[in-house]
Parts: sequence; structure tokens; C-alpha cells
Amino acid sequence: MTKQMMTAASVLAIAILFSLGCGSNGVTAGNVGEIQASPTQVAFSSVDVGTTGVETLTLTNIDDDEPLEVRAIELRAGDDGYVGELELVGVPDETVELEPGEQIVVEVEYTPSADTPANRGEIVVRNSDPDYTEQPLIVAVNTLGNDPEFFPQPPEVRFQRMQAGESSEQNLQITNIGSGPMTIYEEPTYNGGDDYRIVDTGRDYPIELLPFDSMGAQASPEDYTLDITVEYQPLGDGDDTGTIQVYSNDVDNPPAEEGERQLHEIDVRADAEAPCIEVDGRTRNLGQVPIGEVGREVITVTSCGSQTLEIDAISLDQDDTDRFGLDLGAWDQTGDGTIDNTVSLSPDESATFIVEFIPTDEGTLRTDLIISSNDSIQPQLVIDVVARGAEGSCPEAVALASIEGVPMEPSSSITVAPLDTVILDGTQSSDEDGEIVSWEWEVLEDPPGIDATLEPTSGDVQDQDQSRRQLQPLTAGPYRIALTVEDDSGFQSCEPSEVDILAIPDQNIHVELTWTNPEDPDETNDFGSDLDLHLVKMGPGQWFNMPYAIWYQNANSNEDPVWNPEDPSLDIDVTDGAGPENITMRTPDDCQWYAVGVHYFQEQFGTAYATIRIYINGDLRYQRPHFPLEETGHFWDVARIHWDEQASDATIVDVDGFYPAPPAGDDPEVTDSMVGTAFCTAEGLY
Repeated sequence: MTKQMMTAASVLAIAILFSLGCGSNGVTAGNVGEIQASPTQVAFSSVDVGTTGVETLTLTNIDDDEPLEVRAIELRAGDDGYVGELELVGVPDETVELEPGEQIVVEVEYTPSADTPANRGEIVVRNSDPDYTEQPLIVAVNTLGNDPEFFPQPPEVRFQRMQAGESSEQNLQITNIGSGPMTIYEEPTYNGGDDYRIVDTGRDYPIELLPFDSMGAQASPEDYTLDITVEYQPLGDGDDTGTIQVYSNDVDNPPAEEGERQLHEIDVRADAEAPCIEVDGRTRNLGQVPIGEVGREVITVTSCGSQTLEIDAISLDQDDTDRFGLDLGAWDQTGDGTIDNTVSLSPDESATFIVEFIPTDEGTLRTDLIISSNDSIQPQLVIDVVARGAEGSCPEAVALASIEGVPMEPSSSITVAPLDTVILDGTQSSDEDGEIVSWEWEVLEDPPGIDATLEPTSGDVQDQDQSRRQLQPLTAGPYRIALTVEDDSGFQSCEPSEVDILAIPDQNIHVELTWTNPEDPDETNDFGSDLDLHLVKMGPGQWFNMPYAIWYQNANSNEDPVWNPEDPSLDIDVTDGAGPENITMRTPDDCQWYAVGVHYFQEQFGTAYATIRIYINGDLRYQRPHFPLEETGHFWDVARIHWDEQASDATIVDVDGFYPAPPAGDDPEVTDSMVGTAFCTAEGLY
């Protein structure tokens, strides 16, 4: 009888039965080792007709002391199954005794033929492990068929509507939830209004995405997911729409009109009329968690529409609640794992909760985390959660920070000045039953207008010490850094360690400039538009004239004595887009007025939107965001600062003036609002 003639109900006649040992339950005295199968199920994604695919099944004795007998291995169809195109290779022909740590490797071959159903069955392993004497160890086998299925997350990319000069990003993730490999033939493209664009994915096409598996995606994300970053930077009133276009070989979703290529379109819009839910990732892998410990993962939910997002429920698949749990914080005052009342998030507001994994034995488990809300597009947002229980213990992550060159005790919370060099130190992390082999640092929070980066410490040119990093806060504001460590058993720290850094200007006057170019495809590279920050001492000074004007041509880093008693300096000059630049002054002159301006020195990508922040004695006292400068030469006369030495304080007067050409050699204007303050020197400046 050929393999094609075998029926779904038949038991494959390659079952290998071994001689059983003595005893009423078949357990040989002393051979009571512990068996582990890897993988826990054998799955074939797609194998071409007439060819043979091979997967391996490894059986290991994981007991530290006792041997294990493997007595029989058989392949059977089970209920409503079919295994006619599957075969086991390398099965021992007699009982095998495995010493602690020893393994047997069996190959499973799949040779599909035309017009046959997907194969589905199970491998039965009879052995001496006491946990598997009444019922043998079962490993499922499934060929799953050969069809890909295109699955975008989210199904529609939506942003909260913004004004010109503002920007936001959303991640669109493409996965294959079918049973065969999915081909993405070419780089995804955007078609629509100019408010949106796709950031280069950095991949070579065509690419193949395997049927999605959380564990596989954690180890090799590019094999399972295509991440597309969509950027929204409105040029007008912010209501453009468009589509992301992707071609794949999923010709059934929707049905293709032409052969093997199917166009998938994902809508993109800034929604002013509806609530919208966004989470920071549709998959969560809590990694390997020790039995008896609690693994935790933070889920961040953001309201991405312009109407209030209402979350009605957060739940887990009911079958998994004995291993997985939710810590909903203040949303769950009763402590029953559910939200007490509807949670309301205003537009652009974010909130967090925690999903937990509490393993009681070894093995990999998955669950669906479901968030129900009033988002009409995705009223039930599903997050795939996976974790593995194993023997061992979590390492402890300890992250501390200090200021380079400053004698101080490292701490988890420090205050620094902008441009200080902060040393992040994870060397005090520990592992009670092994050693730490990797350190992963992540920036969780940084101030608006800046993308903080972590670098190897200055003495570590080859980046050999990942336990230490350094950060230079370029602007004032809060920074939050997280450290996760992993030990030599593959366990990650059950909880990350976090460092809070608050950068507060230590000068009397601190002026910051940042900017954004909606048309610049990459504001982080070394090519972009150049804006310059200016500060003039009114009275003796004119715009662009030394020595009483501070800008890139007169940074005054050597503290020119002509400035008396002030010591202003331009501390950062950025020429390739986004900034920041800042000018600081430690000892302003009594009754003195200072003018602040911004010059569009070199236009590269159209309109640049400038933001100015002015700090007085470390406090943010003035902020003017997103002033448009369209062309080279445009100049923004921002504000005036008046210093009162007796009060050791300043008054800031808004000007918000515009010049189509640089006012080189001109006196900064004495505005009516300056004179109206009745502060000293305003009338006699020029």
C-alpha cells in the first residue's frame, strides 16, 4: 500500500515498539529521569509538491541524576488526522537509556503530493518519566497547508490631526498569519497627500516572511515581520489621506485578478472625528521566566484619535489565566484582574498596565490579550503574548548613573546640566546561579525635539563593555533609561532597572533652539537644513555684528572680556538638521536687554519649523513652537529678555517678528511692549 493510499484514520505502520521493563506500570527501577521534547510541536510551513521537507525532534533527559528509558516512538494520525505523507527517520530499534543530559534526535520527513489534505497527527513517545507513564508524551505534528495570509497591524494607520510643523510616527507591522511563506515582492510605497511618507525599511526585496511565530520572531524578527514606519508631518491643515501599498503572493486576501501578485492597501489618515487606539507592539515575548517567579511586561496604550478613547475591558484568554495575569494598577481597585470602570484617555494621552507570566512548570505558553474600546476600526485589539517557564532564577538588573568627572555616589536618580556627560553603569547587576552575559540599554523618555542616543563610554573605543554607556543630554528636560540583563541560562531580569535623569540648566539664562523639516527623509543623518540661534546685547550690539552678537561666527567660547560682566557662549552649533543649538549666560548685566533670534542659514528641504525655549534660573519660562521659516535668509525675531540683578530674575517679552532677509547690522527693534514695561534702559537703548 502506497503512502497516497493510506487513509486519515489509519495508524502509520512505522510505529516502533520497544521492549518494556518490569513492574506494574512499566517503569524499570531507578530509570526515572525527566524527558523534554524540543520543539513542543513539529510544524511544516510549506514544502513544494514532489520535494521533501525535514524537521527534527530532540528528546532530552533533563534530570540531573537519574537515567531515562525511551522505549517506543510511533507516529499516528489521531482523531480526524492524516499522516500519509509523513515519515519518521532515525528511530532506534530498541529501548534506549539516556544518561542525564543525553539526547535522541529523530527526523520527521514531509513529502507532499498533489491533491491531498494537510497532514495532521502526533508523535507518541513512551518512556520511563513518571509524569508520562499513564499517558505517553505526545508531540503534535502539523503541515498546516501552504497558503500565506497577509496581516497588517494596525489594519489602518491613523494619526491625531496636527498643525504644520508638528510631527508623529506610527509603526505598521506586516506579518504572515497563514501556513506557507509569504513573499513581499517590492518595497512598500505610499500613495496620497504630501502629509505622509514611509521611512526606508532598509531591506532588500523581494523578502519572504515565514508563518508567524512569537518565539521565532523574537529570535529572528526579519524572518517573520516587516516593520514600516509611517511619518506624519502636515504641510497644510493636516487632513491629507493616502494608502500604503504592498504587493504579496497572498492572492486570496482579497482575491487577485492577475496570477500570483496581489496588491494590499492600508489606509493612512489623520482622524479628526473618531477615537483611535494604539499600543506599542502587537506581540509580546516575556522570554524565559523561572518557575515560581513572575515575568512582567509593560503595555503602553495611546489615544491616537482626536476624540476620547474609552477602554471598556482588558482581558486574557480564559484558558490561560492560571499562568498569565494582569496588573491594571489604579484601574483595578478591587484586585480581581479587571478594570472597575471605563478608562478614558484624552487625545494623545497614554497609559500603561502590566501583563504577567507565573510559570508553574516548564514549557512555552501563549495567550491572547484583548483590549476592548470604542475604536470602531479595531474594537477588540489583540496582543499575542508568549513566555516560557524553566528551572532557574532571574538575574537582577541594577542601573546607576553618575556625572563624568564629578565625585559622587552613583544613583538611580540624578540631576545634571545640559551637555554634562552621564555615565550609566550596570556592573552591579547580579545573578545568584550563574553570570550575566548581556546588558541591553534603552531610552524610554527624552525631551521633545531630541532623540537621545546612548554611546559606549569614551575609553571603550571598541565597545567591548556593554555594561556601561554614556549619555550627553543636549537639551533640558527629563530622560529615563532602562537596563535589562540576561544570564548564561537565557533568563532575563524579571524587571528592568530604570535611571531617571533630569537635565536642568545651571546658568541664569539658557536659550534652546530645535527644528524639524517635514520634507527631510532622515533628520538624524549628516545632511539637512541649517538654522542658527542668535543672541544680541541690546544697546551696543546689532544683529550679526561682533562682538555683541553671539552666533556660530562668534561663539564666545573663550569668554571675550568685552562682554562684562556676562560670559555668554554658543555651546552647540548643529548644521545638519533638527538641532539642538543653545546659548547660555551665567552672569547677565543688571537692567540689560537681550534679543533672541533665529536665522535660516541654509535651506535643504523646504520649510523648517523652529522651536525656542528659554530657561531662567533653570525654569522653563518661555516656549514658542513651530515657527515656519521657508527659505534661506528668513529670520525670526523671537523675544527680548530683561535681567533684574536685584531680583536675580528675568522678564521675557514676546516679539515674534519676521524678516524675509537677515537684518545684518541692524539694531534689534525696541518694541512697544518693551517700553510699556517701564523697565530701566528700554527707552535709551539706541
